[in-house]
Amino acid sequence: MEFYQMPMFNKVLVKDIEKSEKWYEKTLGFKSVFKFRNDKNEVLMNHLRVEKYQDLMLISSDDFEVGNSIYLNILINDIEDKAQSISQKFVVSPLEELPWNAKEMTIKDPDGHLITLTQSNISDADFEKLMNQTSKEF
Repeated sequence: MEFYQMPMFNKVLVKDIEKSEKWYEKTLGFKSVFKFRNDKNEVLMNHLRVEKYQDLMLISSDDFEVGNSIYLNILINDIEDKAQSISQKFVVSPLEELPWNAKEMTIKDPDGHLITLTQSNISDADFEKLMNQTSKEF
């Protein structure tokens, strides 16, 4: 696995770090990069990655509240397959085509953190053209 300094990442407080790790691995394909353990060998932090620059740090905690004002957003390539494989109990908003050239669905993890999965409907080259055109108009 490649190691690099991350320009941005999310820390996610979770009640059961092992359960959360398994959920992120099974549901979204994340893999553990590094686990930080205390002197009792308990995992306090688990650094997960699904793709380059798509990193999460799961932090074990019993003292947090989950809100609805911040969503993790993950760009994926196989959203229709992924949508079929995610248990309905985790789906907040089903897969839909949105006007900003994307297919998206929102799910929640076992602690209730909101995650939007996004797949672009256009190629990188077309996206660059669209952004250049749009920035001229606005």
